[in-house]
Amino acid sequence: MDTLSRKEPKGASDNEPNRDFIVRLIEPLPRPIITPIEKLAVSSLKQEGAIPFQLLVEHVAFDLYREELRNGAWVLDIGLFGSRLFAPDVVREIEAGILWEIEKTEGH
Repeated sequence: MDTLSRKEPKGASDNEPNRDFIVRLIEPLPRPIITPIEKLAVSSLKQEGAIPFQLLVEHVAFDLYREELRNGAWVLDIGLFGSRLFAPDVVREIEAGILWEIEKTEGH
């Protein structure tokens, strides 16, 4: 099972997978960026604009993974798990975030 598809954005029903949702940055930001996940999510949203929820999760999880490798996590078993190790935390924080809006895509 795909780690990123287990959890859906708030407001999603069982027949609405998270790929049917997009994330859009709120500008100006309602408050300063606090966490590393927020920093990466805001950066990705500023660079790409509104993007699908699952794609944002993948981008942020990969960026967190890459940062951890740079900080020496390569000596641990982190390489066995890859970026999916970070996906559950990224999903939770994006769902709870107030720096962006999660919207249902049109036509779904």
